[in-house]
Amino acid sequence: MRTAGIIAALTALLTAAGGCGTGMAAVTETPRVAPPVTTAPVSPAPGAPEVLAEGVAAFSGSWETARDRAVSDALRNAVEQGVGTWVDSETRVENFQLIADRIYSRARGFVSSYRIIHEERENDLYRVVLRAVVNTDGIREDLEAAGILMADQGRPRVMVVVREAGSPSSISREGLESLGSMFETQLLEHFRSTGFPVVDRETASSVLDRNRLLLILQGDDTAAALAGTDAGAEIVVSGTALAGRDDRIIAGSPRTVHVFEVNCRAVNARTGEVLAAWAGTTEVPFSESQARQRASEETADRLITGILQGWTTRENSTVVMVYNTNFTKLQELVDLIEARVRGVHQVAIRDFSGSTASLEVISEIPSVEVIDRLAELEGGFTVTGLSGNRMEIRFD
Repeated sequence: MRTAGIIAALTALLTAAGGCGTGMAAVTETPRVAPPVTTAPVSPAPGAPEVLAEGVAAFSGSWETARDRAVSDALRNAVEQGVGTWVDSETRVENFQLIADRIYSRARGFVSSYRIIHEERENDLYRVVLRAVVNTDGIREDLEAAGILMADQGRPRVMVVVREAGSPSSISREGLESLGSMFETQLLEHFRSTGFPVVDRETASSVLDRNRLLLILQGDDTAAALAGTDAGAEIVVSGTALAGRDDRIIAGSPRTVHVFEVNCRAVNARTGEVLAAWAGTTEVPFSESQARQRASEETADRLITGILQGWTTRENSTVVMVYNTNFTKLQELVDLIEARVRGVHQVAIRDFSGSTASLEVISEIPSVEVIDRLAELEGGFTVTGLSGNRMEIRFD
């Protein structure tokens, strides 16, 4: 492709000292800042990536107009690369119109700055190559809002185990009863509103005895992963939020400042790997509830970013116990699941004794979704039990 050739040649040219020509027009550095976008302004993110992109436009009465359209085309291509950092090509194709409407149509709003490094006329075409600083965090937020990012990531189910305490000494066996749950509730709601399926509090409580809860709050990631597995979660967010207050003189007057010191992490329940961690302090005068709200929002934002970057596993395991079956019924069930449940890669018979069998369903979707879809099938069986990533069915 000509685009790849131009960009490859420019890359080599830029890295060579002095940059000798190779038959192309001389490279010119033209610093230029993208104009502000009034409909959706996006501030540059620290460390935002700079990408190389080309744009092309046909002559239509004015070379100035063609140049402007070529620059717009290049910026759109730069933003497409930014989208590619979050979702794969298949997802981009499946959701092309939605992404085009929400992101590509206002590509300049996701470009913090750009500089043209090469431009030329070629017959009736105008070509521009530029380097653009793309705000990938802004792209991520829009993909999340559209529900695209969660679909691409497999919508991992999240369990939240965070307790609010007045001091570190409260995180003890004797102090467990005094710990609050308001911070956990707000954090849970942030995950739910972002599109994550979440484990309800009743289910979470059922897998948390006092010993396990204390271990998790003290930072035991293995205990967190085991609890998540028992509750049917793919990710466990755990930690503490220490709430305090400090009397200060602000602008000559006494003020009470409410302080939240947060220490939380997100653990892959299947592997025990820490996907994201956040430790920070939030201070807000006058209102404890506002301080809690702001601290929980920042915690959720930090953890969600890390989760989306680190959640690369696309295989989940669901156990299906089958009762009152025979080999024919069992094989028909395997075929039915593989044919009718989207997202399932494999169904394996792990054990078969008498009239009882154990199946393992390997899927790219979470166990909770596999179970929901299995329950909707009409295969001559009845669902008799559900627990975490385990399902029990009995043939009629």
